[in-house]
Amino acid sequence: MQTTEQDERARLERRRKNRRFNAAIYCAMGALILLGVYIILRDQTNIFDRKTAPVPDVTSPPEIVIPTATPEPTAVLTGEPTKPPPTPTPEPASAPVSLYFEGHDISVAVVPVGVDENGAMETVPKHDVAGWYMYGPAPNEEGNCIIAGHNRYSGKKGFFSILHEGLAVGDRVIVTMENGNTVFYAVESIEEYKYDEVAPSVMEPWGETRLTLITCLGDYDYDMHMSLTRVVAVCKPIN
Repeated sequence: MQTTEQDERARLERRRKNRRFNAAIYCAMGALILLGVYIILRDQTNIFDRKTAPVPDVTSPPEIVIPTATPEPTAVLTGEPTKPPPTPTPEPASAPVSLYFEGHDISVAVVPVGVDENGAMETVPKHDVAGWYMYGPAPNEEGNCIIAGHNRYSGKKGFFSILHEGLAVGDRVIVTMENGNTVFYAVESIEEYKYDEVAPSVMEPWGETRLTLITCLGDYDYDMHMSLTRVVAVCKPIN
């Protein structure tokens, strides 16, 4: 009789141990599943990291103040010798350091880039940093300021994926420059091109003052080491 009771207690103890072991296994499996979901979301979305640069502390372009006071008599009215108006001193060029997609809460650090051995614009080897074509105009100069970023890089979703995943005509883009000033742009157009059919105006540094944002899209060609589609957003200065 005593042996039977001992066997029963031993059996119950084994069951308790098995339940504790199974519970530990289930907890470990759950933790691994959650870790996997986190890694997938982190690499496939911008939920966890949407900024590599500070958000500009401005929400609208500077006000243009129109004076209301009575103007002084001109030289034509007073008969005095005319003098040419003073020539405004142009603001020195200043490199862009960050780009903010207003309304999407994405702020991207920007660094200058040149050209590679093939003569093409270099890219930044990071998913969350964009490159400004340093041989073209800066944001406060006339012409085409070109900034390119990745749609994906090294298995991570690039910040410039916003160009085809939510950016719309009329959205505002704010560029902060090295001198601390900001330039406001509004998206005028968003187009997709095959890599060998990109409009010549996209990479031309001259012409109408604008900001051109570029990213890649589509299938990756491992022989050519690039994606086969380009997304191009052209933005015009607001003021």
